[in-house]
This record gives sequence, structure tokens and C-alpha cells, in this order.
Amino acid sequence: MDQPTALVALSDKDLEITRATKRLDELPEKHAILELRHKLREVEGLAEKAAQYVGGLEAAIRRAEDEAAMISAKIVAEQAKVDSGAIDNHKELQGLSREIDSLSRQKDKKENEVLAVMEKLEAGKAQAEKIAETIAKGRVKEQQLIARFQEVGSELQRDIDRMQRERISLAGALDPALLARYEALRASKHGLAVGVLQGSMCGACRIDLPAGRIQALNEGDPIGECPSCHRLLVVLHREHS
Repeated sequence: MDQPTALVALSDKDLEITRATKRLDELPEKHAILELRHKLREVEGLAEKAAQYVGGLEAAIRRAEDEAAMISAKIVAEQAKVDSGAIDNHKELQGLSREIDSLSRQKDKKENEVLAVMEKLEAGKAQAEKIAETIAKGRVKEQQLIARFQEVGSELQRDIDRMQRERISLAGALDPALLARYEALRASKHGLAVGVLQGSMCGACRIDLPAGRIQALNEGDPIGECPSCHRLLVVLHREHS
């Protein structure tokens, strides 16, 4: 294979690889996986907030129950004083009775607080369970999408791997200096480094070239440079006057 033919074949192979890689990257399954993962991250954020909310309610219940227990202990202690018969002062007994009544009201209030928070806790736990179920279902769907992506994408990946091996062979057929120039142009020209002369036009930038440049390509080195886009310009079929 001569140098112009090998250069064009390498350029064509690189374009094939680029297109196949783009198809692999744009598979609907891949985008579905990324979109699902984004949604799952949002739901996981809700799950974290729900867990914090439930934890806060549970802590509030424990505090209220502890306070109610302390009040109950005070009531028992005060009632024991009354029942002991050791206090015979009427005013002191009335004071103890009022204290017991006040403590009983405080206890009732705390117990009502506990009941109210328990209702919120029940609702919070139910919401947390729904969020957990949503995450679990999402993870199942994610695995299904990954399996589908691997199934669909494996064929494309095999094609890409085959083309990469073919590319190595084509690149090895080029003069090292020409290959280095090609690779540099491919990096700077968005992947398209070669244009084939088509009549009087560069096949890469589609610009008509001066007659003198066309004559020089036809009569001299079949690999030149496009004066417009500065890519490698290749003559595959010589034109003779």
C-alpha cells in the first residue's frame, strides 16, 4: 500500500472509530442510566433528610418521656408525704395538694406532647419507607439498564476494538514523520486531518484550489497541504493533461 492510499485509509478508519465511539456514547440506555442516577441522588437526599427528621422526632419523644417520668416521680414523692400522716399543718397539706395538681397537669401535657410527636413520627417513618422503596426500585431498574447497555454496547465495543487493531496496522504503514504530522493535525483539526483532492476541490474544507496548486499536486508529491484549511491534501488518482 503506497503512502497516499495508507494515509487516506488511516483517516477513514479514524473517522469510523470516532463515529462508532459517538454511537456508543449516545446509546439511549447510557443516557437513561445517567438520568436515573441523577434522580436517585435526589431521592437519596430526601432519604437522608427523612432519616434526620425521624431521628429528631425519636429524640424529642425520649426527652418528653424522660421529663414525664421525672414529673411522675415527683408526684409519687409528694403524694407519699401526704399519705404518711407526718404533716398535720393544714396550709402545708394544701400546698402539697396544689403542687401535686400542678405536677399532674404538667405530666398530662408532656404525655399529650408525646402522643402528638408519635403521630408525626409514624407519618415520618411511613414517608421514609416510601422513599426507601423508591430507591430500591430505582436500583433494580438501574441494574436492568446496565445489563441492556452492556448487551447493546458490547457489539459496538467489539467493532471499535477491531477497528483499533486495524488502525495500528495502517499507522504502521506510514512514514513516521508523516504519521506524526497526521496525528498533530488530527488533534488540532477536530479529528479530520486529511482531505482528498476531488477535481479542483479539497475534500475536507470543500474549497476550490488554485490551478497552480492542483498542477503541482498532480505532477509532484501526491501528499501536500490545502492552502485553505492547512490539512494534508492527498491525490489518489493523478490527472494528466
